[in-house]
Amino acid sequence: MCDMISIRRQKLFKSAAAAVAALVTAGCFLAIPRIAEALPASLMAFLTLSPVREPITALRPEPKPHESLLWENETEESTPPKEESDEESIAPPPSPPENAISVMAGSYCWYEIGEIPTMDLMNRTSYSVDLESYLWRDFPIKPPEEEGPLVLIVHTHGTEAYLPDGVEYYLPDDSFRSENPAETVVAVGEVIAHALELMGIGVVHDTTMHDKDSFNDAYTHSAAAVKEYLKKYPTIRYVIDVHRDSIFDGNNVCGKTLTTADGLETAQLMLVVGTDESGASHPNWKKNLTLAAYLQERMNHLYPTLARPVNLREHGFNQWLSTGSLILEVGSCGNTLEEAKQAGAFFAYAFADLLAKQG
Repeated sequence: MCDMISIRRQKLFKSAAAAVAALVTAGCFLAIPRIAEALPASLMAFLTLSPVREPITALRPEPKPHESLLWENETEESTPPKEESDEESIAPPPSPPENAISVMAGSYCWYEIGEIPTMDLMNRTSYSVDLESYLWRDFPIKPPEEEGPLVLIVHTHGTEAYLPDGVEYYLPDDSFRSENPAETVVAVGEVIAHALELMGIGVVHDTTMHDKDSFNDAYTHSAAAVKEYLKKYPTIRYVIDVHRDSIFDGNNVCGKTLTTADGLETAQLMLVVGTDESGASHPNWKKNLTLAAYLQERMNHLYPTLARPVNLREHGFNQWLSTGSLILEVGSCGNTLEEAKQAGAFFAYAFADLLAKQG
């Protein structure tokens, strides 16, 4: 009999405990709004943060899914809102003339999408270089102690142009050059500069086309400009000379570099590093190669197949003027301006990501 009473008491106790627990739980849920109101705003902001955005959206002040990294020149104030009934009309690309030649698209990376990225080097010198071993070297650039611009962007061959957006052909007499900066590597440099500034990196962008008056004297003119900027802004640690490549096959057909990064079609990039093999006084070229190796690794990690192999050359290309100097080849003569700008934006994020990791 005592055992039966004991069992009943245990059941009653468990039922009562469950009821109390349910009331407490309900009370907690009802109290959440009051608790939230009592928390500091900064703590609530931290607790409700959304996951970190992917790099593809990180360069826009107000990123939107599946959009290009390219910013729009128009602002909300200058562009009237569209009516809901308005229909967007996209003009079709112009029909190619009869004598037009189609560009040949392809990836010029030495590994395929889905494969493990590799540190590849196109060595045009007689030096024996293991590019991957340069990742074991100390990062060669020390940040400035004072405030000021960190990056200088120049265009030794500023007239190097791209095809118009949506155009996949060219004419036999096309020079692939233009004196309109909006059609050339200068426009790509503007994308890179804008994106870096959005991420808090000070940039000086020299929009001068140093080959406009004389192609043969272009490097002499750009060297003089770089010297002036380094003197004026002693905080500059990186000099990026933005070019675009020229690719033709054995039948003299123009090629375009093309890959996909974060779901977007983009031109490919190539870092060019000069040496002292042609006789230039350039004792620190290995430091520039170290920077290129670090940057190549970042691009490989963030956007596989975006970067072509690093191109090591015997000429100096003015890179003796400053440690941290590189040539950046954005796409080729067969790429459209939009593809090149997209590649420039990807480069900017990879470059900023590298600097952030170096402190």
